[in-house]
Amino acid sequence: MLAERIRDHAGSLSKTDRLIAEHLLEHREELPFLRAAEIAERLGVSAASITRFAQRLGFDGYPRLQDEVRLELRAALAPPTPPTQGEGRFAHLWERELQNLEALRRLPEDLLDGAARMIADAANVWVIGGRASQAPAEMLAYSLGRVRDRVRPLHASALHEAEALLDLGRGDLLVALSFRRYSSSTARIGRLFAERDVPILLITDDGNPSLAGLAKLVLRVSSKAPGALPSMTAATSLSLALTLGVLGYCGGDRLEAGEQLSRELHAFED
Repeated sequence: MLAERIRDHAGSLSKTDRLIAEHLLEHREELPFLRAAEIAERLGVSAASITRFAQRLGFDGYPRLQDEVRLELRAALAPPTPPTQGEGRFAHLWERELQNLEALRRLPEDLLDGAARMIADAANVWVIGGRASQAPAEMLAYSLGRVRDRVRPLHASALHEAEALLDLGRGDLLVALSFRRYSSSTARIGRLFAERDVPILLITDDGNPSLAGLAKLVLRVSSKAPGALPSMTAATSLSLALTLGVLGYCGGDRLEAGEQLSRELHAFED
């Protein structure tokens, strides 16, 4: 295990190595998605220092260190053999999810209100998310579409089907969701919007996606999970919060009209 390797080599680690070790242990659940250059930028060291640290622990390089951490995280959710008593094997997951939601709760109200106002005021709201971010992006587009008009979900195919972007205008807004590992198609579409002076609202984690430097506003939520897959629980809750914020600005006429039409069409079971 990574912690054991660090303890075994503690006597030979330099001051820089100890700084790296502390950071990796604190962010162990993120390591499968963190590039060496990203860690180096966070800590103010060189990427070569990350590689040398991994080699001092007995790995061929940083990617092999990532491989071992992936195995550790998978084992954390593996079925116990034989079955154990006490807390179930999913207890750590539920605890992490609660921590993610608690971190979301600490987002400043004025920041959330500013994001909701951006969405409410835009002529068209384009929503995109790739890979793990696709599901919460689709949920956000769906819920926003219930409270305001001209909400347009986007997919990576827009890079090859330009017709999807013909209605793009300067009064529009792009809401981009991007969580590790960051989708290159989301970044490319974001740059396209930025080149046309369309503001970007970015919803992401605590990493450094390229769109962060182009976004007018960045909302950061935790996607930490005990396995190799990121958690989208906080991102989904944020989507609901933003929708309720937009509802406060746009009013409930569209939502009520949709409900009335659904009743007339007998859209739901009695």
